[in-house]
Amino acid sequence: MPTKLLQRYGAVLGLAVIGCGFQSAHAGINATMWGIYSNNIKFSPKKVENAYLEIEYYGQTGPIDWYGYFDAPKYFMGNENINGVWDRGEATSYLFMEHQPKLSFNRLTGKDLSVGIFKDWFIAADWILDAGNDTLTRQHTLYYGVGTTIDTHTKLGMNVNLYARQQWENYGAANAYQSNDGGRLQVQFFYPIYQFKNGAALNYFTFSNYDFGSNLGDKTNQAGGNYLSTRTNEAFVSTHIFSYNTKHFRAYAAGRYFHNGSQFKDGALNNWGNEFVQDSTGWGYYLGLGYQF
Repeated sequence: MPTKLLQRYGAVLGLAVIGCGFQSAHAGINATMWGIYSNNIKFSPKKVENAYLEIEYYGQTGPIDWYGYFDAPKYFMGNENINGVWDRGEATSYLFMEHQPKLSFNRLTGKDLSVGIFKDWFIAADWILDAGNDTLTRQHTLYYGVGTTIDTHTKLGMNVNLYARQQWENYGAANAYQSNDGGRLQVQFFYPIYQFKNGAALNYFTFSNYDFGSNLGDKTNQAGGNYLSTRTNEAFVSTHIFSYNTKHFRAYAAGRYFHNGSQFKDGALNNWGNEFVQDSTGWGYYLGLGYQF
């Protein structure tokens, strides 16, 4: 298993960057250019340090909420566990991207379809693509399902999404090309901490993903070999972001907790050319500076 696998997950901060997309969507589409530094990221069994370039878009057109980004991994620097945009040869990817459109039934129908605290209903998707240069450096995943906005009767915004997972390529993992490989429960919270007189805002945003029902752990064990029980059928990631936003300038600091990140079993023995103990549970962090166009 090449170190390229580590790159894909070093790049993902996802919808946490802005932290207000589901709270109040903008008319039209906005874009932000980010410079992001991340360290101790545990979406794989070897931690990643990565400083990279990202272009992010977000907004609203009609009944659709848009969110997505394009990453140039290791654009500025990275540790030995990552190959990126300036590297050459095998086990390299020059582009990672994720797109998360949501279709609002309230806005589509023009009617209030709320039921109690459930204020809006969505068809939601999350499409992830890592454009690697061989089978072991490519990933292609689609999450699809339903979501709802929950009224907490406070300034605290809340969304819940429930997805099924369609898995195509997955860095050579045993669950590649599986039409149904479990699902994901995602819970999001947003809280506006402070609004400055100059229009700037300090916000808190958090989202947690619980992946369940996969058979990756079972399939890995069935494959045999000297290193069994390196993967799990479940994983959990919880991300917590504090962001400072002005009209154009944006900055954030984020902590992310991993439990068996990317379904790698923490503490299991593995071998990717050299034997090592998997480290996939614990905290990582991100720092970002951006300019909104």
